[in-house]
Amino acid sequence: MSPMDLSEPEHLGKRFDPFDHSYLADPYPFFAEARLVTPVFYSSSLNYWVVTRYRDIRHIFETPKLFSAANALAPLQPMCPEAQRILAEGGHRPVAVNVNLDPPGHTRVRRVSNVAFTPRRVAAMGPFVRELAARFIDQHAAAGRADLVRELAWELPVLVIFRVLGIPDEDVPRIKTGSQSRNILLWGHPPAGEQIRLAHGMAAFWKYAEELTAARTTEPRDDFTSDLLLAHDGDQPALATQEVVSIVNALLSAAHETTTGLLGNAFRWLLTERQAWEEICHDPALIPNAIEEVLRFDSSTITWRRKAIQTVEIGGVSVPAEANLLLLIGSANRDPDVFTDPDRFDIHRSNADAHLAFGLGIHYCLGAPLARLEARVVLEELSTRLPSLRLVPGQMFQFRPVIAHRGPLSLLVEWDT
Repeated sequence: MSPMDLSEPEHLGKRFDPFDHSYLADPYPFFAEARLVTPVFYSSSLNYWVVTRYRDIRHIFETPKLFSAANALAPLQPMCPEAQRILAEGGHRPVAVNVNLDPPGHTRVRRVSNVAFTPRRVAAMGPFVRELAARFIDQHAAAGRADLVRELAWELPVLVIFRVLGIPDEDVPRIKTGSQSRNILLWGHPPAGEQIRLAHGMAAFWKYAEELTAARTTEPRDDFTSDLLLAHDGDQPALATQEVVSIVNALLSAAHETTTGLLGNAFRWLLTERQAWEEICHDPALIPNAIEEVLRFDSSTITWRRKAIQTVEIGGVSVPAEANLLLLIGSANRDPDVFTDPDRFDIHRSNADAHLAFGLGIHYCLGAPLARLEARVVLEELSTRLPSLRLVPGQMFQFRPVIAHRGPLSLLVEWDT
């Protein structure tokens, strides 16, 4: 089936460039236009049908019988032969696990994976997160100036997930580099030469997950990786070793990159909307809902992917079987049919938590409770100890050229000393 014949949706499809500088800086004007024009448009450059409205995206998340998650971690574009060779020779061979696995397999893997983020395990991370935030303040308080992303948000979430997985802190740079290689290869549009460099990083990242899993196989510890390996379904191991490696590899990326983005977005908007910052400084009880509003207003995951299992109508538009779908979560989160005055940042918004930043349904983000805890504790510490915190004026925010994740790469702040 060919794309829609309507001129306006077709024009949107031709204009849609998620790697354009202006889009990366601020995608929300395009989202508003697209949402108003059509529920779905086709992007020939991406070969994706792009879904714009809250109601339809929610339905897709909640209906796995019609919409498969199989393409969620597929490269956005085919990799060049040399990059493919590097990954193959590097032993990169992930299997579908949580994010990109459909039922019934997903039900089994998800049930076992839930041991990572039980309320007990998440709550146990609270004091450690507070310690990390306090350490940052102690180290930088006298300077009166810092980069909140590069000096706090970049490292803190990965140190937290290291505690969960059982990884030494000194491996942060290695993991961040490998994670960024994976993200750009899966959600970016790098040229062939760049793909080759990134493939080396992604292969090394995979090898790290393999080595960690092998070490816990022979010497289990009190950590999530060991729990995955030791979990049983009756008399048999619940997960194959390759499944455990795939889960660990995914968590080494997803469990901290998006939280880094969440923290960066939170400080950007709370400090831009100065009254909101002053309110949470005076009343920390406002912080949880402020986090939900950040997730709605400028989510660290602004798109996600699905595949139509059969020919299906989305918002009245017929989409062919096997079509790749790009779900504009950032657009859904500002849909005026759901959120009143959606382009206004309002930490008192009563339905802020109706956002789709963590997805919905059976694939709802496994790490959502941990991300919320990290954001809450960090905001509590900094708003209490550095209430005069403010953005350095005149800075231009830069964003990584990937289609799914969003957060400033740098955020300069200053405060009274």
